[in-house]
Amino acid sequence: MSEQNLSEQLFKPKFNYPETSLISNSACPLPKLVNKSHALGYTRGWYRAVHRFWWIWQGGNLLDIDECLSAIASSKAERTRSECLDTVAVYGGGNWIFEFSKFAQERALKGRKLQEEGNFQKAAHQFRMSARYFSIASYPHLKGDVLAADAAMLGRRSYREMCNCEKEYVYLDELKFKVGGSEAEGLLHLPDRAQTHPCLVLLTSYEMSATGFYAFYKEQLQPYGIALLVLQMPGIGLSEKLTLNADQSQVLDAALADLKDNPYVNASRIGLMGLRLGGSACIRTAIMHPEAVTALCLIEPAVHSFFTDRNILDSLTLCMRSLYANRLNLDASNWDTVIPQLKQLSLKEQGLLGRGAQSAIPCFTASLNAFTTKEDLKLLQGRFANFECLQHDGGDYSDFMYESLKNSGEFLRKHLL
Repeated sequence: MSEQNLSEQLFKPKFNYPETSLISNSACPLPKLVNKSHALGYTRGWYRAVHRFWWIWQGGNLLDIDECLSAIASSKAERTRSECLDTVAVYGGGNWIFEFSKFAQERALKGRKLQEEGNFQKAAHQFRMSARYFSIASYPHLKGDVLAADAAMLGRRSYREMCNCEKEYVYLDELKFKVGGSEAEGLLHLPDRAQTHPCLVLLTSYEMSATGFYAFYKEQLQPYGIALLVLQMPGIGLSEKLTLNADQSQVLDAALADLKDNPYVNASRIGLMGLRLGGSACIRTAIMHPEAVTALCLIEPAVHSFFTDRNILDSLTLCMRSLYANRLNLDASNWDTVIPQLKQLSLKEQGLLGRGAQSAIPCFTASLNAFTTKEDLKLLQGRFANFECLQHDGGDYSDFMYESLKNSGEFLRKHLL
């Protein structure tokens, strides 16, 4: 059986599931956008934002990614949204989840063969690409998108296999901990099991998966003996059983409590890093539990404006609107009813910013002026006495992310070691 036929058999759905672009929006038309910004999810002709070079940095191969995108764009199959190339209705050739899962499975099969041959270095490379393509397949990681959830699960499996082949650099522990009456998980990357390590706790945004930060760990943390715990916000992946609410730091707080008893983590040297809404949760924890945090690092944090500024909210694509409505158990088709629910997530509205004594926790923030406005930066500067900021007024999103993570690594090493 060929790899392609095997992939088709593995991923052939038993039921007709809704196509991704119809979830959490009642199949409403695409909205008219106030501002068409790539940082806010816009890629012309696509429902999803396409971040080719960011995906490559995370472990993908340019030729593979372009071949997938080409197959999707050139498909003659019926689309649920004629304006969007990535909305092929039937699971098969041209469908976003199918095309990226097919490549992911091919890479996983190559990885297993190399693993059996004892070539662990090349096997790890194949598994890393597999994990990346499964993650792209599941994007934007919506609750209720069954085929995407299957792809995400297989992506985490490939990620575990990659780590098993990379024992020189990482020991991966999958932590499970209680959050209220539910359970969440985290991926703990350890440089070794011989000693305790300072640890960065990274909370991803809803647009990103938990398996997208291995390059950051390997380049910026592992050589210096710093561990990495990756968490996800309520309603996605490792935290899918939870619902987003005003206590957006619930997963992070529970994980920090669990780390206190971990034999390989120095709980007195904990850094926090948050991206977009993950940044909002990290700020909240740093203010509410300053004794648990050594340093705070934020990339495009959602602080106040993102939750309240109508121009920003009306510039979000339908994909992005559905993504946030999905975690609030709402429907993005009536955007005016979702916006008031987002307001409760504003840290200023919660009374955590704009008043109170300054925190001594060192804080580094990278801003692209999309999620984080100048007003937000003033609020952060007023709350954190030791505040550093890297501002980008434009330019490529992938360049921004790469530079932000590089500067974040330097900042974290300075304060955690």
